[in-house]
Amino acid sequence: MSAPVLVFDLDDTLYLERDFARSGFAALDDYLNSSRGLAGFAEACSRKFDAGIRGNIFNAALEELGCAEEDTFIHELVNLYRSHEPRISLADDARIFLDNNRQPLALITDGPAATQNAKIDGLGIRSTFGHIVTTGAWPKGFGKPHPRSFKQVMAWSGQKAGDHIYIADNPAKDFLAPRDLGWRTVQINREGRVHDPVPPSLAHCADNEIETLDQLAGVLAL
Repeated sequence: MSAPVLVFDLDDTLYLERDFARSGFAALDDYLNSSRGLAGFAEACSRKFDAGIRGNIFNAALEELGCAEEDTFIHELVNLYRSHEPRISLADDARIFLDNNRQPLALITDGPAATQNAKIDGLGIRSTFGHIVTTGAWPKGFGKPHPRSFKQVMAWSGQKAGDHIYIADNPAKDFLAPRDLGWRTVQINREGRVHDPVPPSLAHCADNEIETLDQLAGVLAL
């Protein structure tokens, strides 16, 4: 019997996405402080982030600081945020699991490819995975829940669908495709996660749920 192929999501699965956000806020804070003498941007962004604001967080933070800016400047901040070198770390349980794992590993992650690659390198895990798929390198529309990334992993592994297990956090998009393909799915519900852990329908549900990767071995034994 072949060893199962463990396939991981990245954000809020191996580390907390909020840590990347705060790293980016700090980088922008340094930039705005040195270029414009504007202080308090990181703290303002963190307050907005903790309040659940996402799409226009930079606009809201600047408005709070009494600094209205044109869209071109907001785009500049977004680009700097996405391209900064993140100061992030694996969750302790993820670090222990990856250090001790002896099974084939792959990674599937959505988001801008350059940003996701910077996260992978910042976490120091590139060599840990036999295959990495950053869907942002493809044309729009091929991110999850599109099945392309999962089929690519199967082509890499050469194993049947049922030998693959996908571990991820966001039921809104993570489990539809692998379930349709016949994979086993595990939802990780980390404390401090960003996305709603409640599946929008039964079709979005994972086969199992865990809170940390310490619990994964027990689930795999079922």
